[in-house]
Amino acid sequence: MPNCALCCRASPVTVLPHEVYVLESLARDLDVRVKFAPAYTLLDAVSGVRVALSYLMLLDGEGKCPFLRGTKCLVHNLYKPLTCRSFPYLPKVIKYELDPVAKEIRMEINFVMSTLCPVVKSDLSPRDLVKMRDIRIAVQYAPKEVEVARETVEKRLLYARILSDLWQKGYVELQDGANSPFHPVINGFAFIRRFRPELTIKDLL
Repeated sequence: MPNCALCCRASPVTVLPHEVYVLESLARDLDVRVKFAPAYTLLDAVSGVRVALSYLMLLDGEGKCPFLRGTKCLVHNLYKPLTCRSFPYLPKVIKYELDPVAKEIRMEINFVMSTLCPVVKSDLSPRDLVKMRDIRIAVQYAPKEVEVARETVEKRLLYARILSDLWQKGYVELQDGANSPFHPVINGFAFIRRFRPELTIKDLL
């Protein structure tokens, strides 16, 4: 897949909690203004904070990725977000389910080939796009992108497994954060490190 500047003007980029810190550091080094907004959150009733499990890296005032300069991605060879690396193979649905009995976070993720990519739009018919929902077919078309998507799912699952473990041990009491919009938000990686200080950003890269 090409490194296409058009893809960087499509919509805010979904990033994982640890990626926020990496991208903020790069933004300081590159003198780039970058803003993040929490996407999916869980409320921890014990501490009274919402734990962000994903963020949106917002577009700049011109409606493009803040790291885009002309047709060049400033972080392409430094740290390209997982979503960018897996584009155009992106989640259509990411559904978190909380099981209060088992005290477990479960996830359901369905992927599609995004027609925001001009190459996909020209290459694939609507019937082909439906077929691409089958990962066995999608991997033939975009093997590298599908592999990154798998890696992203594993990292999402890691966050879910650690939080589920904390829930089962009684350290947290999790609820859907959408029902508590006025509680303060904490980055999911920072929250987990309160209990697992040995976990580092390098472990997740």
